[in-house]
Formats: sequence, structure tokens, C-alpha cells
Amino acid sequence: MILANVIFGSRRRNEPDQLEDVAHSYLGAMFHAGQLCGEYFLTWTKGRLNAHVLLASRAAAEPRHHSPHGKRELKKVAEAFGRNPRWRILDDGAKQRTSSWRSSPSLYLFTHAFDWASPVCRGDGKPPIPVFLLPVAFELKEQLYSWQRSYCHHDNIWLGSGALELEAYRQLADPNSELSEHGRNLCRELEAATGVPTYYYLTRYWGRTKGEDNRLCPGCGGAWRVECLWESTRRFWQFDFKCDRCRLVSHMGVSTDGGRHSQIGEYDEKLKTNKTTQQMGASRSAQGTYRTSSAADSHL
Repeated sequence: MILANVIFGSRRRNEPDQLEDVAHSYLGAMFHAGQLCGEYFLTWTKGRLNAHVLLASRAAAEPRHHSPHGKRELKKVAEAFGRNPRWRILDDGAKQRTSSWRSSPSLYLFTHAFDWASPVCRGDGKPPIPVFLLPVAFELKEQLYSWQRSYCHHDNIWLGSGALELEAYRQLADPNSELSEHGRNLCRELEAATGVPTYYYLTRYWGRTKGEDNRLCPGCGGAWRVECLWESTRRFWQFDFKCDRCRLVSHMGVSTDGGRHSQIGEYDEKLKTNKTTQQMGASRSAQGTYRTSSAADSHL
């Protein structure tokens, strides 16, 4: 992330509130395209409206990376202020080169409550890949933005340890939760677009007192334990668990004081049986519909 200042311009005929709305809409479009990250601050300084933002990379502000919506909002900015916004990078340590998905051995989707960077991480520990550089449609980039915001909200709720703590944790740790299903679908689309194996990270806080290192993949029930380096040299991206079939990765539980909470996110044979039964029922229903339609067509 790179700290930058964007100067929109001075007041013309429009009221300050109208100009601020135009600026907010433009910056919002850039967030949805993955060009900006984190938070931003909009203010008037010496009669000029400007904002301090976090760019995903040096090239992130270039109009060629705008979504169709972003280009429309940029046009509104030019009409309101009489010019395009001017960008100035304030970060002395801003790197010239940006991480790419092309040379990565794998990718994984991960974020957390205090994370402002891209959720698309490289499997070799190098910096995350800016979303706006991914070879996917802008609709998918918007979904990645939406998923990341939702994940951070759930993580904040869990960390807050309030009444919804367990439900929030279940969303983070269970591969079949609504949040996880959304993220796993995004991983499949990313892998289809890049050709790079893309995994979904499952949070694991409450672990078992015994047998934690031998627990099964929560997706398929297969073995997924990975031989790791010594704890002192291991990094986050060197996962304790990895399933190539389900495209899931995770770590050992941090706490063994959770009791039955350790069952959250673990493999459930009953759940798998129920899902299989539902899928078979849906398939039979579809076949029945097809037969009925075919029979009706034969009378035409």
C-alpha cells in the first residue's frame, strides 16, 4: 500500500457538499476495482478539495485500470472541477515493482480485521497481488472487495467476544458457512482465470487437546496434514494443513481451552451425507422436469 494525495480542485459554481459527493463516488469506484485499499480522508485545504488515500500500487490511479463505472465517475469529477484529479505519491518507500500472479506457485484468499492489503495472497510469501491487476472481470473484483469487507466485519465481531462471537467464528472457520462458500467460489473463479492453484484459508483458533495434528480435511474427510519446518522458522504461508482436492489450507489450533468449540470447522460425516442426499434429490428433480418437458414437446 502506498500513501498518496489526490487533489480534486477548487470550488466553482457547485456547493461544497455536491463536490464532496462527486469525489466520494469516484473514490468508491476505485475501491470496488481494487485500485485503493483501507480508508481515506477527504478534506478542504486552502480552498481545494483533496484526499489522502492508500494506493494498491504506483500505477493504481491510472485511468486505464478504471472499471466502466470508474470511468463514468472520473468524467463527473472533470465536469464538476473543470479538470481531472491530480495524484501525488507521498510514500518515500513506495516500491516500483508490484507482485504478479504469473510467477506464483499458488494463491490463497485471506484477510483479517486489521488488513488493508489485497486478500489475494501469493503462496510463496511475497506481497499480495493488487486486485486491479488480476485478469478477471470487474464484477469479480467487486465481489472480492465485498467478500473482504464481510470477512473483516465477522472477524471484528469475533474478536469483540460479544453475543455473536461463536456465530462469527463459525463463519470464519467452517468451510460450509455462507462467508466461506462465497470465498471458495471466488477462489474457483480466480483459478479458472489465472491457471494458478488457488486455496481458501480457514481460520482455526480452538484446537483439540489430542489429535489436532491428525484431524481430517473438513471438506472431504481426507488426510491433509503437511510436514512443516520448525516453529521458529515457519512463516504464515507455510500451512500445517492443505487439501489439493478441496483447495483448503489452515493452521493448527491456537487454543486448547475451547472444549466443544474445537468441533467448529471440523469434518462432519453427517453433513456430507445430507449434502450428497440433497444433491441427488436435486438431480432427480431436474431429470423429472426434463422428462416432463420432453413428453410435452412430443405432443406438439
